[in-house]
Amino acid sequence: MTESTTAHEAGTASEGDAKVADYLDNHRPTARPVKENHEPPAQLHQLDFLLGKMEVTFNTGVQMVAMTAPIMGGQYYQMDLQATYADGSPKLEGKWIIGWSEPDQHFESYYVDSLGTLGWSTSPGWQDGHLEFVGSHVLGEVGVRSKSKDAYFPIDDTHFRLDAFVEVEGEWKLYDIQHCTITPPSEL
Repeated sequence: MTESTTAHEAGTASEGDAKVADYLDNHRPTARPVKENHEPPAQLHQLDFLLGKMEVTFNTGVQMVAMTAPIMGGQYYQMDLQATYADGSPKLEGKWIIGWSEPDQHFESYYVDSLGTLGWSTSPGWQDGHLEFVGSHVLGEVGVRSKSKDAYFPIDDTHFRLDAFVEVEGEWKLYDIQHCTITPPSEL
């Protein structure tokens, strides 16, 4: 155990190692994978507010339309999005995939878009009335990797605000504000 490794991380690593060893010894990779629970993680329902069609107005004038739906038997949620600049010209197409990591007890997400933005973020879920995803992304328009934070604040059942931040010189700086309206799947 290194100085930077906690006892909890060491315990988790050895538990994980034992599971991998058992899989390799008793369930060869050419055999069908053995999985006890095929049900989607219940924690994903914390993100049901994203499901359906989302129309977004950014404080920068950018407009975005996104569709979010469960994929892979409900194991993940995928958002497919298209954004235009304020003048209506195309800006980007993107995908955001979110899942629940049972070993880590947090949401894990991956984002890519046609501007070259890509990265990952994690969230423990809703805390103190809001949801935050924090991670590392290459900012396509800027061409650098930055720590990022998206903070979701509910307004009502079909509206929320997303405040996006990037870290600059150790401080969170506002990147943009997004006003989001959702049409749930039942109304599409």
